[in-house]
Amino acid sequence: MDRYVAATIGAQVLFDVVVVYFFGWTALLYLFLSFSVGLHPLGARWIQEHYLTLSPAQETYSYYGRLNGINLNVGYHNAHHDMPGIPWNNLPRLKRLAPEFYEPLLAHRSYTKLFLRFLFDQEISRYSRITRRERGTATLQDQSVPDRDALAT
Repeated sequence: MDRYVAATIGAQVLFDVVVVYFFGWTALLYLFLSFSVGLHPLGARWIQEHYLTLSPAQETYSYYGRLNGINLNVGYHNAHHDMPGIPWNNLPRLKRLAPEFYEPLLAHRSYTKLFLRFLFDQEISRYSRITRRERGTATLQDQSVPDRDALAT
């Protein structure tokens, strides 16, 4: 727990209080069950991004399924991390232009299958998420390599 996590929790609690005050408990329940996070297949995007569900050797995963369009291509997670300045509508194009970087990587094809696996697979839990101890220490001068290159050395 660091100050960023504490600030995030504080902001979320404040937001929830404001929603309940102005709109009631039903509105907060709706947000909990909505597309962002909750008991909806698109909520699986949070699992898809940084949970070790396919292989511990690969840190992040993309999703290449039919729901990307309505989800603003958020499934192109690895491409987004490689080039965060690329607009969401151009992420599929980036993947097509650089298949040598993205085709070898493991990816999810179904949010529904991933979500159900997360709920019922005993080997995966909310503790299967990637976390870093050195939060906020990366600088613009740091050199980074793709996961698959780091594993090869």
